[in-house]
Amino acid sequence: MAKKELITKVWIEEGCIVCDACETAAPDVFEVTEDSCIIRPDALNVEFAKPRSVEIVDAAEECPVDVIKFESETVEVADDAAAEPAAASADAPVAEAKKTAPAEPKKATPAKAPAASSKSKAPSAGEPDPSIQALLEAATSRGGHAGIMKNADDMPASTQDWKAADPKSLPPDARQAKVVEAAQKAKKQSELHRRDFVSNSALAIGWTAFGVGTGISVGPAFGRFMMPNVLEEPDPRIRVGKMDKYLEMVPGGVNEDYKPQGIWMIREEDRIAALNIICTHLGCIPNWLPNDRKFKCPCHGSGYYPDGINFEGPTPRPLERFRIAIKDGIVVVDKSKKYQYELGQWDQPGSFILV
Repeated sequence: MAKKELITKVWIEEGCIVCDACETAAPDVFEVTEDSCIIRPDALNVEFAKPRSVEIVDAAEECPVDVIKFESETVEVADDAAAEPAAASADAPVAEAKKTAPAEPKKATPAKAPAASSKSKAPSAGEPDPSIQALLEAATSRGGHAGIMKNADDMPASTQDWKAADPKSLPPDARQAKVVEAAQKAKKQSELHRRDFVSNSALAIGWTAFGVGTGISVGPAFGRFMMPNVLEEPDPRIRVGKMDKYLEMVPGGVNEDYKPQGIWMIREEDRIAALNIICTHLGCIPNWLPNDRKFKCPCHGSGYYPDGINFEGPTPRPLERFRIAIKDGIVVVDKSKKYQYELGQWDQPGSFILV
């Protein structure tokens, strides 16, 4: 009796760049949407995944960022069945290399980064990084967006069930896809409301002009009624606590207490600074990964060192910093003033506090 490897579980780790290589290799297992890649609900069943073991292995090998992981088991089969292309024993080293512990998928160890104090600049937007260019070529070599949309009209019942399911009952990748879909829907509704506002404003101006032209005595009051109220701008200055707690931080440390206000407080060797949490690629909000010692954007994979310098992904420049000062013993961050590394502004007074 011969042996072969059959897939019992497959999942997608963080870092997917939505390239559609997996769906091309195993369309029954993977589904690529405009903003995410997920495992189809049927493929979560062991008996459904086993007959598609070869396609899953091919998809993992085709993935340009190596985020497709799986577990497998060895079974005995007849010699003639082992000789078929579906047998995974011929690729046993590959399959064995991709297996992970069943209890918890092991996080990929990031490439060793130089010290944050080195201040090495990332390539500017006008100078494409050869490694990024090669990655994009590999990601789009299997059909691109046209391949994703080809079967959009033939949505399987399992996908329809997924779209109607409660997000709490979905696996992490499918839950993230629903969050992205809801955000896009909210954005479209906001644009519709804006168009309605512009249309209504134009109508109000027309009626006001008509009232003035006909000498209506209540014209001024009517015009004042139609004018929108002016909203007061929120104070851009944020009090982030006493200096003592930042002096206790070790160099390279990150404080996330004020992330809801859009601020990361960071400690360097000789200074304290306030980072803007907005990714400089397309405006997403990265996450601080303390074990990997980096900020990682979940939208397109951009990565930043603890001091805000970019080193991976499509982002063209480092994170921005806010003005920072001490007033009456309290550290105050002023979000109305920003400093950019590529313009040489990180050494200007106000962009840091010396310690």
